[in-house]
Amino acid sequence: MKVLFLQDHAKTGGAARAAGRFATGLRKLGVEVAVVAGDRDIDPASFQVTGKPVRGWGRVRELFQTADSRKRCRENRADLAWEKVILSFRPDLIWIHNIEGAFKWGWSLRLVEQALQAAPVFWTLHDMWVLGDGPSYFPESEMKKRWSQSPLAKLETAMRKGRCTILTPSVWLRDLVRSVHQGGCEAWPNPLDVELFHPKTRDQVRQKLGLKDDEVLLLAAAENLADSRKGVDLLTEAWNHIRGQAGVRLGLIGRNCPKELQGDPKVFEFGVVAEEEKVARLMSAADVFVHPAKVESYGLVLEEAQACGTPVVAFAGGGIHETLEKGRTGWLLGERSASILASCLKDILSRLQELRNLRDGCRNFIEQKHGRNAFERTWSKITSCLEIVTKRPHG
Repeated sequence: MKVLFLQDHAKTGGAARAAGRFATGLRKLGVEVAVVAGDRDIDPASFQVTGKPVRGWGRVRELFQTADSRKRCRENRADLAWEKVILSFRPDLIWIHNIEGAFKWGWSLRLVEQALQAAPVFWTLHDMWVLGDGPSYFPESEMKKRWSQSPLAKLETAMRKGRCTILTPSVWLRDLVRSVHQGGCEAWPNPLDVELFHPKTRDQVRQKLGLKDDEVLLLAAAENLADSRKGVDLLTEAWNHIRGQAGVRLGLIGRNCPKELQGDPKVFEFGVVAEEEKVARLMSAADVFVHPAKVESYGLVLEEAQACGTPVVAFAGGGIHETLEKGRTGWLLGERSASILASCLKDILSRLQELRNLRDGCRNFIEQKHGRNAFERTWSKITSCLEIVTKRPHG
């Protein structure tokens, strides 16, 4: 079998990492996989599809085009490049992940229409963008109003003629899709390598960071810490309320560390950490992983932390509640505010032994969910769904 992945970024962001894990898992099972991305950070054996001209005369010519003309030219080039990839690779299945991040390079919904004409399609939704008229997330109460202008609504005719299965990482997002979309939708949690994300390096990493046994490391991570949806501003405000406590430290993974935290001697600024192995090591060294995001379709990063034996703190929203067990592997806060977060962290810091007693429960919870044969079970679902969509008549 040959599977072609279509995603805006090869490695940047949670959706790209999730897609990469599906691709890696399939390759281990002997499936021929190729990845199409809009950026250049991709495997040499895979493909870059972009309508953005190379540096030189092509870029200069764009300066003399109107915005609409430039957009059409980029889209036409991207369409042609995508068509060539499909014809050369001849996939048995095209698996689409996030695509909107590549619209600036000429991608459009026409790439999805081409995929539907060429092969059975899986489309994994990593947020609400495809269900609305712009934002990645919006209030669920606005779903009916936004749906008519959504990408999925615009593609309904093409999807009825093609063979497509919509997938989501969470039951929460699946149910939202089912509330407006007449086609099928299934929830498939994102994969997680429990051998890579493991607590075994904890003592070694803490020693390297210079952490004492009685010090508590709070850790937070986001691709862009300045992204308002990730809530690092709330964490920054909460940190101001607790940083005075003895033995508490804060670590941040990601770009754009808040200015208020830069230079703070009690804050570790780890910056961008591209290697998952290093992310896992830092997570294993932490005592609490704090995820102050407003809403997530799933919250894979919370499961990564728990796999490393680290309890988590998060605000309830979207599919986050599906990634932890409240009271056993972490804390789920109902009200999204800096004061509530600070109050929770203060309470945690006052009960350190209870905190450390949660570590084994975190690891066990993830092992039950993502342990032995987990990806083989996913593969069984893939082949079953593929058989269904292959036999489904067109039109």
